[in-house]
Amino acid sequence: MLEAAGPVGGAMVFLNISRRPGAAAVLALMVWGVSFFLHFFWEMAQVPFFLGMSEARHWDVVWLCTRATLGDANIALGAYTMAACLSRDWFWVAKSWSRSTLLVYLSVGLVVTIVFEYWATGDGQRWSYNEQMPQLAVTSTGILPLAQWVVLPMVLAYSTRRMFLGWQVSKRTDYE
Repeated sequence: MLEAAGPVGGAMVFLNISRRPGAAAVLALMVWGVSFFLHFFWEMAQVPFFLGMSEARHWDVVWLCTRATLGDANIALGAYTMAACLSRDWFWVAKSWSRSTLLVYLSVGLVVTIVFEYWATGDGQRWSYNEQMPQLAVTSTGILPLAQWVVLPMVLAYSTRRMFLGWQVSKRTDYE
């Protein structure tokens, strides 16, 4: 049985997850969890490039980076889901990747990052870059946050693929 994922471009998109809800949940948890881990370390590494972060108390920085990472992990899961809707396969990461699926997966994170960084450093006044942060001329978006959404999604896809395929093998192994 196919389960509806929702409308995309006026057409209902179906993902075949109802036959394997446990595996679908494990894969979603892997995507979110690995993403959280990767993005947390990236956020912490970017600290010197944001105004006032180097002078802030350690736990305040950890808390701010954790909050940013929660958003990053949710964006990553959303990007994964959009790619799954395009490919009509929740388990796309464990198979051969099409260019269009990969393009959607990468583009979602990049577009969300550009829009959010533009707002957060402008009208939202959530944070500011210091003089060390390289920026895009057009939007003044930091290059490091953009690189984050090119490098980490690919690391996430490869890592999740290996983890998920390993998990599938371990489920088939008889330990008795």
